Amino acid sequence: MFMQNVSAGVMVAFFGALLLSFDALLLRGINGDILTVAFWRGLLTGVAALIYLVVFWRKIHPFFGIIRTPTGFIVSAFYGVASILFVMGVSLTSVANLLIIIATAPLWAAIASRIWLKEYVAAGTWVAIAFVAVGVYLVVAPSLEQRNALGDLVALGASLSMAGAFTVSRIVKEPLGLAPSVGGALSAVVLFPFVPSFSFDSTSQIILMAIEGGLLLPIALGLIAVAPRYLPAPQVGLFLLLETVLGPLWIALFLGELPSKTVLLGGGIVIATLVIHTGYYVRSSSSSSSSSSSSS
Repeated sequence: MFMQNVSAGVMVAFFGALLLSFDALLLRGINGDILTVAFWRGLLTGVAALIYLVVFWRKIHPFFGIIRTPTGFIVSAFYGVASILFVMGVSLTSVANLLIIIATAPLWAAIASRIWLKEYVAAGTWVAIAFVAVGVYLVVAPSLEQRNALGDLVALGASLSMAGAFTVSRIVKEPLGLAPSVGGALSAVVLFPFVPSFSFDSTSQIILMAIEGGLLLPIALGLIAVAPRYLPAPQVGLFLLLETVLGPLWIALFLGELPSKTVLLGGGIVIATLVIHTGYYVRSSSSSSSSSSSSS
């Protein structure tokens, strides 16, 4: 049974991260007003969740139940803020910068868990944070004298928002599979008074927006939100690195936007650090679980 759960978790996390890797490419393809895109992206993910609840109201999956508690809505709100900032980041900085900075979210979550939840943070995690800080500096340093420095700051905000969602999720007992979609709906409500126009200039933008907000995002984030039920959260974070690697690749293949050597070096440091740290954590957790099972 354990191996079946692990296999299911691997498949769920892999396909969720794979789908999510096309997120930035679709947003670049839409290429609309930032607030308009963010509004429809959030609204459509919220509508997708509502349709799911209506269709399956007799037998809702235990991981995709209705959000009812204040802490559940706080998690959703963090996802909503991250959604808005992600759309802004795609327009204000390079996709490589954006995804590399967002990939640091699990380590920010470790710091937040130590401060607010009083959880123990291993020495190896602090070492990983130091290496990631170096890698992120290499990524953002060229931007400090350019116009996309604001975009990198926005990306950091998205990363911190994701970290907030991960941290609060640890104390929430209710199912959170729909939390990203609820967060999208909340973001649409907040953005509504500020959207300059609710229409797009072309049919292709409408189609891409429908795919992005109505299909890709709710499915991808829903799968990722479910994955920790089968796998340790750090291992799920490892799969999320697929977006960091594949996102810039899709942009390079379809749009010809190539990251600089400095960004590649910094990104390599961040990804290698997260892979090593996550692999070590998962291996240590597995060993501890095996020892506990043997002793019992």
